[in-house]
This record gives sequence, structure tokens and C-alpha cells, in this order.
Amino acid sequence: MWRVIAADDEGYIREALQKLMDWKKMGCILEAVVSDGQALIDRIRQESPDIVITDIQMPGLDGMEVCRFVYETCLKTQVILLTAHSEFTYARAAIKYDACAYVLKVSIMDELPGAVEKAVKELERLRREAVQEEQKERKEPGTLYLQMEQYIEQNFQSKFSLEDIAEALHANGSYLSRLYKTKTGKYLFDAILDRRIDAAKDYLLRTDMKVYEISEAVGIEDSGYFSKMFKKKIGVLPKEFRKRGNHGEM
Repeated sequence: MWRVIAADDEGYIREALQKLMDWKKMGCILEAVVSDGQALIDRIRQESPDIVITDIQMPGLDGMEVCRFVYETCLKTQVILLTAHSEFTYARAAIKYDACAYVLKVSIMDELPGAVEKAVKELERLRREAVQEEQKERKEPGTLYLQMEQYIEQNFQSKFSLEDIAEALHANGSYLSRLYKTKTGKYLFDAILDRRIDAAKDYLLRTDMKVYEISEAVGIEDSGYFSKMFKKKIGVLPKEFRKRGNHGEM
């Protein structure tokens, strides 16, 4: 059974997902339904679901943030976006994050089963490819891990995805994620974010660069997202970190 986690801030949608969908018939099990993007990302980290269903507009982290997270960290996970009529054009922007499908909320009962079927077919294809690639894997795991560390150090200042790493190292992305977690105890893109934040701290204390310039310099295009992640990791916003550093408080 394929594992599904969903998020929507509207109660009637959550109820429909939990009570009205025949998940077993679709070959799936609905493991959790949460009400915001941060809770969804937390569950994704914990459970590595096969399919994520998310509303686009939610308080806090929205569906696009979820798409970005999955795109960067969960190569095989399929994302289905739920959208209202007014958000239809916005939903198309999710193409760059390889969203599997988007479903209009007003037609959720009719459209979601087809979207799930599309996601399942893609998962089956990826599983076949992963088995074939791992069977052909000839590199010694320690060497491959060192190549991953080298890639991160050389490229953390640019935007890249798990797929980019896999292509550069000629290895399977899911295998790389598991290998990194086994070697370090950390998720791959958590480690990459830590490296970017460390570099950002240095920029903040040693240069007069603006926050958005530092964000771009460490490979994060969205300065708002950068500030949010910086505060989550360090406890203060970048400007406050710089202020404290200049006053000898760090």
C-alpha cells in the first residue's frame, strides 16, 4: 500500500479526505491529515510518505513551500496540489517543483482519484528504476559518501536538487539519501541547509551585504524563506544576528 499524508486548513476538506475517499481501492493508506504546511513537513520528515496532498494556501508554510521541500529532499515523493478556482494560475507555478497533479477543491471527489492513480503509476516507474540502478551500483559506499560531501561543498552556493546530485554522481537519488542518513544521522538537505546557514553567518558578520544578497550567495533564491530558515536554525532573524555580532554579543 502506498502511504499518503495530506494537509488542508479547511475542515470540510480534511473530513472529505478522511471519510469519503476509498483509499484502499486506490492502493493507498491515508496515514495523516494535518492543517498547515509546517505540520505537513514535520510528518514528511518523520514518515517519508509516497504521496503528499497539500492545499496551496495555508497559514504559515504554504503548499508551494511544501513543494519546494519535497522537490529538494524527497526525490520519489509525489505531490498533488489542492487549489481553489482563484488559485488555478498560481498552481501552474508548481510545475517547476515537479508537482504530479493539481485538483480543484470543488471537484475533489471526481478529480482526486485520477490524480492519485497518476501518482501511483509514477511511483511504480521510479521503484523499477531504483531497483535496476541499485543492482548496477558498483561504487564503494564510502567513496560515494565522500563525493556527496565534495559536491555539497562545491555547490552549496547554488540552487540544486537531489536529482542534480544523483545525476552528477551517476547514482540513484533515493539510495544517496539513505546513504547520507546512514553515514551522518542527518537528512541530506538538513545538512546542506546547515552549511548554507554557516556561510550566511560569516557573511553577516564580515560583510555589509544585504540580507537578500546573502541569501542568493548561499544558494537560496527566496530571501523570505532564507530569513525564516535562519531564524528556525539560529533563533533570531539575520538582521538581529548581525546587530548582536557587531555589538560583541555573539
